[in-house]
Amino acid sequence: MKILVISDTHGRPEMAEEVITDFENELDGFIHLGDYIDDAVRLHRLFPRLKHWAVKGNCDYCRGAEYIITEIEGHRIYMCHGHRLNVRYDVSRLVYTALENECEIAFYGHTHCPDALDEDGVKIYNPGSITLPRQSRTKTFGILNISADSAEMDIYGIFGDEYRVIL
Repeated sequence: MKILVISDTHGRPEMAEEVITDFENELDGFIHLGDYIDDAVRLHRLFPRLKHWAVKGNCDYCRGAEYIITEIEGHRIYMCHGHRLNVRYDVSRLVYTALENECEIAFYGHTHCPDALDEDGVKIYNPGSITLPRQSRTKTFGILNISADSAEMDIYGIFGDEYRVIL
């Protein structure tokens, strides 16, 4: 399976729509990690064949799950925005929460900065922001390639009309 992972669209899902359109024939689903969960609803309406998962972030004052624990292709995954776990400072609480819930992969957003690391056997991914990046001007997103045998996410930067793996 190939799944788009995005975060922090903040009411501007147009770039996400463009990326989904460009990858649509390859994608099986998308994950939206909050801020704004309504953007995930819009993307699902535009691309109904794609499976989707979405959590709310600190700017979402409405409905929605704070976190999701799911299994995809036999891999247990924890998804959250991250603000409640103080990911702005470090990911130790996220790692602990993933381990506590027997998850081998954890996704978070909130910082608007892409990251990919392995902590205590948990793969931790932040796709950055596809709309409002921090630390650089490069908008980013992730593509999770997941099968029963493996799960790896490449983080792409958007450079004009070109997408390049940056992490």
